[in-house]
Amino acid sequence: MNRKLERKIILAGSLWQIVSGLLTIFVYASFLKKEGLNTSYNTVAKLEAAQSIFGSLYMFSVSFGLLFVILGIVNFVLAKSMKDDQPEIKKPIWFIVLGILSYLVMDILGAFLFLSAGILAIAKNKTISKLANYQV
Repeated sequence: MNRKLERKIILAGSLWQIVSGLLTIFVYASFLKKEGLNTSYNTVAKLEAAQSIFGSLYMFSVSFGLLFVILGIVNFVLAKSMKDDQPEIKKPIWFIVLGILSYLVMDILGAFLFLSAGILAIAKNKTISKLANYQV
């Protein structure tokens, strides 16, 4: 039994994560940095405090985007390494956990894709193991 559908779903999810991470880094983080530089306050202390806050937000958004890019690359590799006609144990669990975490950070598309792929892979695991028992 092939795992072509799971691979396609996971590849779509990993592509979405990479694109989302790059957009977060280059568009959103740059916007935050520019907003931090454009602030004007009447005292130096307030200006330094605002720039410090925007700098921290910039670093957080870059780190968050980089995390998405790294997870997308890891999932791309995991999708390519899924074997046909063999039950996969840890990878479907990873995709389900990743889907739940994506849901918690409000990445609905990523959550839908990874939860679907994980559940589908677990369902195919049962079928593959039953077919292996009948062929013996």
